[in-house]
Amino acid sequence: MGITIRCKKTYRSIDLGTGGFLRLRRKVSELAGEPLSSHYAKLLDKSCFMSEKESKAFYDEFNATTQKLLEEKKIDIKIVDFLLQSDEIGRIRYGACKNILNVIGDYDDDIRYGYCGRRNCAKFADFKEILRDCVKTKSDMIWD
Repeated sequence: MGITIRCKKTYRSIDLGTGGFLRLRRKVSELAGEPLSSHYAKLLDKSCFMSEKESKAFYDEFNATTQKLLEEKKIDIKIVDFLLQSDEIGRIRYGACKNILNVIGDYDDDIRYGYCGRRNCAKFADFKEILRDCVKTKSDMIWD
């Protein structure tokens, strides 16, 4: 299953697999710094072999901690919204794109987040351009 991230008002888009999208969002959380980075890592690193009871307890604790960090204004709700939405379909407003751009700063890397076999394999710089388009046009960033 693939994911296309795009600015609602422009033609710019990138295609990624679910693994690439996970790596991209993990990188955004790392660039946002602590405590968001380590909190988000707990979610990504949790075992998929939990019982239903263990899974419920994990998510209850994770959600309570998220709420506490939000109330204490230690994490940005707009960035959390981007990180915690579904992989399959999602949308953030241009204000969230602006906040993500602020935490990203001038960061760039050569990691291929998109499909490596493609000539136009998505990289972090391509993601930043979509964020910039959204801010410039005051448009939502969507993925599906």
